[in-house]
Amino acid sequence: AIEKGFDDLKNDLDMKRLRIHSNTAMEGRIFIQFVALILTTYLRRIMEKQGWNRSHNLQEIMSEMKSLKEISVEGKRKKLVTTPTKFQRQIMELYQVTLWPVYNLSGF
Repeated sequence: AIEKGFDDLKNDLDMKRLRIHSNTAMEGRIFIQFVALILTTYLRRIMEKQGWNRSHNLQEIMSEMKSLKEISVEGKRKKLVTTPTKFQRQIMELYQVTLWPVYNLSGF
């Protein structure tokens, strides 16, 4: 588990080189990376509990969710969102994520 965390930091979370010139910036970057590691570990655990890790990986899920877009217009109460694909709906169900009532934008 610890080795997987270090592998995630080095590869998935881009911690190979810090490229930072101040201690404050370095501490901030390490803190953000640590929080990201906690979140990715949590997401993977949910995948494992539901058996999703046998057929999917976290990178695939993150990539799939990138195409889902939400737009908020200032002064408007409703948000615009692209229509989720079947796979995106399954991912949202896995992580118990719901979209508020919105207008769908097909092909956005």
